[in-house]
Order: sequence, then C-alpha cells, then structure tokens
Amino acid sequence: MKPRGSGRAGHAAPGRGRSPQARRSGWSVDWRGPLGRAGGLGGASRSYVRALRGAGLPVNASAAMGQPAAGRLAPGTRRMLVYHYPPHTLDPDRARRAGYGRVVLNAVWETSRIPSQWRRTINRYDAVLVPSRHNVQAMKDSGVSVPVYRVPHGVDTRRFRPGRPKAALSGAEGRFVFLSVFSFQHRKNPEALLRAYAEEFSEKDSVLLVIKTSGWREAGGSAGAERAIRRYVASLRLSHRPAPIHIVAGHIGERRLLGLYASADAFVLPTRGEGVGMPFMEALASGVPVIAPRWGGQSDFLTDGNSFAVPYKLRKPAESMKGAGAISRRFGGLFAQEGQLWAEADLAGLKRQLRAASRDVALCRRKGRQGCQDMKSWSWEAAGRQLRQALERIGTQPPRGGAAASRESGEADPPGFVSAALRGQRRRAPRGSGSAPADAKERRTRRK
Repeated sequence: MKPRGSGRAGHAAPGRGRSPQARRSGWSVDWRGPLGRAGGLGGASRSYVRALRGAGLPVNASAAMGQPAAGRLAPGTRRMLVYHYPPHTLDPDRARRAGYGRVVLNAVWETSRIPSQWRRTINRYDAVLVPSRHNVQAMKDSGVSVPVYRVPHGVDTRRFRPGRPKAALSGAEGRFVFLSVFSFQHRKNPEALLRAYAEEFSEKDSVLLVIKTSGWREAGGSAGAERAIRRYVASLRLSHRPAPIHIVAGHIGERRLLGLYASADAFVLPTRGEGVGMPFMEALASGVPVIAPRWGGQSDFLTDGNSFAVPYKLRKPAESMKGAGAISRRFGGLFAQEGQLWAEADLAGLKRQLRAASRDVALCRRKGRQGCQDMKSWSWEAAGRQLRQALERIGTQPPRGGAAASRESGEADPPGFVSAALRGQRRRAPRGSGSAPADAKERRTRRK
C-alpha cells in the first residue's frame, strides 16, 4: 500500500530533498515499517518517513518485514537500515551481510522493562531510536547496551486543531462530554474508566462518555469489544442508573475522528502504560485537556497546565491480568514478565478528577488552550529534524557499540542520546541542538 504523502510507490525520487549533511555523509536510508497498517503504529511509521524527507534526508520506504535482500547503490553511497518492526523479526548480522553499514531499530515500549527475549537481539543492532524518556529508562533497565537515542513523536497540528466541526452525537446537547480513544486491550485499563465513570455519575448528571475503540478478531472484533463494555457496566450492580455511554466501535474515517475530538470537553484514559500516548497529543492539539496518569511516554508532555493528573501506583501487570474483572485482550506473554511494572490508576483519584473537570468548564478550556499551545512544539517537522540528527550521528560512530567508547573520548552528545556509559545520569542537549521540546521544561514538568 502506498503511504499518503510518501512519494511515488512509497519511495523517494533519487536525491530528492538531499541536505548538505546527507551529501557529506553519503548515507542512503532505507526505512522498513508498517506503512500500510491502520492505527498508531502505522501512522507513526508513515509520519516518520514524511518527516525525514521533509528534513532533507532521502528515504526509501518499504512495508516489508524480515530479512532484506542486497541491492545496488550508487558509487560511494553507504546504506543505513531503520527497522520499525519488533526487533526479533530481523537478524541485524544478516542485514549487514546484505550491504547495510548501520542497522538501527526504531522501537517503542509501554512497561518498565522490555520483554526479556528482546534484549539479546536489540544489542546486535547498532543503535536504538525511542520516542520518550520512559523508553530510554526501560531500555537501560533491561540491559540494552547499544546507544539509545530519544526521538519524540510528533503530532499533526494542521489536522488536529481547535475549531473543527463537531461530530453528531445523540444526547450530547447540553452535556459535558468525556472522550476516550483506545484499542480494546488490558493495558489501556478500560475497567477503571468504566467503573469510575459509572460509579461517579448517574443519569441525573449532565455528562456523556464517548468511547472510540476497536477490538481484535480473536476476541470478536469491535462488536465484541462493545458487548464486553456493556456487560461490564451491567455487572457493577449499581444502586443508580449510570450516566450515558456512547460507543463508537471499529474503524472510522478521519473526519469522524476529528469531529469526536471537537465534540469533547475533556479526554480521559487511565492507561496502565504508554510508549508515547498519541491520543493524548491529538486531544491536546485539538484544544482538549487530558485526564490521565503521568507515568509512561505521556509524562514527557502532560503538565499541570494542560491536564488533570490521576494518582497511580506501580504494580506487576500479572496482578490485574489474573483478575476476574479483566475484560479486554491481555497480551500476557509480553506484558507479564518478571521485573515488569506499569501504572495502576487510583480509582478514587480518577473519580475526583472526572468530577473536577465536569464542574469547571472554564478550567478545562484554559487547560485545553495551553495544551494546544504546547503541542505546537511537538510537530512532525521538529521530529524529523531530531531524527535526521540522530541518524547522521549514528552514521559517524563505529558500528555495534563503538558509540559508547566515543563518549569516553569527550565527544559531545547528540540530541537525546543516552548510552550505557551514561547510566544513572540525566544529560541535557545544548541550546539550539534540536533536542526534544520537553527538555527545556523538564524541571517544571517532572511528574510528582
């Protein structure tokens, strides 16, 4: 499938947008990722390719997973592979034999540590790109020894912005609208969302919860997700009739999604863990404040000025997965390993923040305006510049672990760089380096 805006047949024309840095380095970048896939991962992969091209690096993009075949390159050109699939689906050494001088993994993870089976494979790559401080720490704590670069995701502020036409929602008129957008899996914590809302609000409250979700075929698809939500609310045996819930299940078009954000007064998701938290960014860019725990990737950009913080405690994922009340897909083989932790939202704290938001529309609007302003610093253009800088730096370093040695020689750190040699230290990039926009705000946005 041809990704939107990615050039003819998913590839850049030879030399297209070639920057002076690219001409000096001589590197040709091949990007392999889920370019045709719906959802956050596919959207991120397409956006990274567009952002890199916009930053002046020529990129050949392909959705092929697995081992690459050798190909011809122009004389003097060196080839770098950026792999945006699970790390174990590629053998980095075979990729090198196919002609790649650098093999880079673009990864994201949600718990405190990556799956144990990934570590050995990741350490055979030349470097890892991750989108958040949370991911940098997870890689370090999991024993990843190759260089790790933080390259934040962006958000398309031209698409996600205030003032869009509202979606047609039955019964929304005159009500405070909570919106939640998530795939129907245990990590997103739909149980806490549903229980907190249903217990806190009755039919007498002028509120509405709109849930946009999608399920997996193995669990009955999106229709199965909607049935599970209805059954769970009914099982709570409340003493009152809960406030209404409007469910939008399955794939919807972009116009409909933008309309849902435009209809919302607040976005809520008590997620247990995010590598980034793209719906949070989309909500903020749309001028909608967020109600969520500040643990995980979203802690890079959620602040008191743009969100309502939900208290949490770190827990082993297996604890909630084994509970009888778990209603969505668990992925226990990835998320329930020894040493992994994620955030369990405090139910009473979530209820307080839902009530506080619904009682103060003016406060929500102020937080929404601040969030919209904040997201202007998180554009895909900025992400493309940072990604280009990271790849150019990787191209100057010796392959497979040589970057850590260069740290000891006194070379300056690249934007967002963290290596095994820097464990336990927090390094800030110099001014004007194009490092993550959250760096300049770190002291005042650090989670409590």
